[in-house]
Amino acid sequence: MTTAVILLSHGSRAVDARTVLEAYRMMLEKSCSYDFVATASLQFNQPDLPATVEEMIKKGAQRIVVAPLFLYQGRHVQDDIPEIVQREREKYPEVELVLASNIGADERVAQVIMDRIREVC
Repeated sequence: MTTAVILLSHGSRAVDARTVLEAYRMMLEKSCSYDFVATASLQFNQPDLPATVEEMIKKGAQRIVVAPLFLYQGRHVQDDIPEIVQREREKYPEVELVLASNIGADERVAQVIMDRIREVC
């Protein structure tokens, strides 16, 4: 089955927001075996999630995993993202659209935080 992963960020007006998101896309692309890795933003930036879902389907994706790059279970993770994913499921019933968990509390993230603290201490 042809599988695409979409890294979903909040989005930002900051100039480097797309640069950082693209860096994550390239890192994931190098380390995974999925057919496609793409990015989308919830707000402020394009492409948004519906546009990226459409693009992945046009490329032949039969299964799409949406991976929200959010630390905690706020309104976007609890409500907005699942609603968008459900609308896309209804629009493309022939495609399996899966929503992964958000990042949450994770020792690996805590290690990155400690690395950043050590950089200045």
